[in-house]
Amino acid sequence: MRKQLKKKILSNNKAGNMESFTNYLSKKTELIEKTLKNFLPQDASLISQVMRYAVLNGGKRLRPALVILSASLFNFKTENVLPAAAAVEFMHCYSLVHDDLPSMDNDDLRRGKPTVHKKFGSAAAILCGDALLTESFNLITKSKSKEKNINAAVKILSCYGGYKGMIDGQLEDTLETGKWNKKNKKSLEKKLNYIQMKKTAALIVAALKIGAVLSGADKKSLAALENYGEHIGCAFQIVDDVLDVYADKKLLGKKGSDLANNKLTALFLFGKDEALRRAQNHISKAKKSVEIFKKKAGLLESLADFVIKRAY
Repeated sequence: MRKQLKKKILSNNKAGNMESFTNYLSKKTELIEKTLKNFLPQDASLISQVMRYAVLNGGKRLRPALVILSASLFNFKTENVLPAAAAVEFMHCYSLVHDDLPSMDNDDLRRGKPTVHKKFGSAAAILCGDALLTESFNLITKSKSKEKNINAAVKILSCYGGYKGMIDGQLEDTLETGKWNKKNKKSLEKKLNYIQMKKTAALIVAALKIGAVLSGADKKSLAALENYGEHIGCAFQIVDDVLDVYADKKLLGKKGSDLANNKLTALFLFGKDEALRRAQNHISKAKKSVEIFKKKAGLLESLADFVIKRAY
């Protein structure tokens, strides 16, 4: 069944789609890395050292790239949204630092390196996360756009990254760890979808919408990007769940803690083949939602293929 699923997924991908997004991300990564270095504190204080360690550790930089990509849909200059792109990555990195803490996932490795709390201690890790979170809002105000658009972008980051979004998802994920069972599968499926939407999809949606609002996008475009981001985020989390257990840990850059922590994931609830089928369904819906962008949707479709291909 898995071979049939893989064949179907690969046949549905347009030629060159995955390669085109990979190339795009590769080209933007150098610019994003330079931007992050410029915005990170340069002094010799301990908190500055910890912040640089947490951010400059070889991440994929998907979310800041989405800010740039979204802005490009509306012919808005990349340089205008670079502070916002860095802001989203700061928030993402803060969430990873806190996610790795002993009170949450208790991970020792992140991207092949000791997690922040393992290298600097839990107190430094908590405060580093706090610093990155706070600075993300400062950074987004440095974007070059109309004041009303910047205000809207700040509101988006606050909403999707705050207690109504990513934090809520993280808390639900943490509370379900080690306590769930398969006796009420329908209820668990609803809970899992909620966690995927809040914990992972929220910040992906935020990145897309921030790039768009700074560019002055209309409501129809914002709605399309929101729907796209939700499906991409859910698919991304499902694939992550599969990789956490099945991927080569050296390539993954972390040990994988879902199995040991007995976390509620799509893999454990549905099994590998069904989980990947659901991920592919999200990818198909994501592509459909951005058809309104016509030829400009190419990179968005390519990104969708990139997300699902990571499982193979």
